[in-house]
Amino acid sequence: MKSGEVAEAAGIDKKEVEKAIKQLVAEGLMHSPKRCYYDVKK
Repeated sequence: MKSGEVAEAAGIDKKEVEKAIKQLVAEGLMHSPKRCYYDVKK
């Protein structure tokens, strides 16, 4: 999902979602299979 899609589904601000995603990627819990899309690492 794109960060905007996550924000819309969760009903929160896109900037907050982007901040959380960056932190999860840095922690190795999420990855970006292609530009601007994110997925949970399995």
